[in-house]
Formats: sequence, structure tokens, C-alpha cells
Amino acid sequence: MNDTVLYDSPTEFLHEVAEKTGHCVAQSVIPRDDGTYVCACSCERWEVTAPSRTEGLRLAREHTGSLP
Repeated sequence: MNDTVLYDSPTEFLHEVAEKTGHCVAQSVIPRDDGTYVCACSCERWEVTAPSRTEGLRLAREHTGSLP
């Protein structure tokens, strides 16, 4: 695999996520019918609801420690 997911195919990326279960490899921010967003991480220890996509992305960055 490459050093960055920008060059991975979707299949390669999903395999990498599956291989690293329990690690913060991938986060998701998914819209719900009620206008909120469910946010989760591949570590399976973090799942929250956010009022907006922007807030969901901020929370995901906070979870992984990648906020400036």
C-alpha cells in the first residue's frame, strides 16, 4: 500500500481499516433524516450526534487529536 490514502483505491482503504480494528483510522459523519449527523470512528469507542456536518467534522478531528 501507499503511504497516503489519497493514492489508495476504496478497496485498499477499506482493507486497511479492517486490518487496524480498534485504531482511529477512519471517521464518518453521516446525515440522518432529522437533520443531525451521526459521527463515528473505526476504533469503535467513539460515536456522537452532531447538529451540523461542520460540527461533526470538528468533533472527529478533536477525537483523533488532529485539531490545530
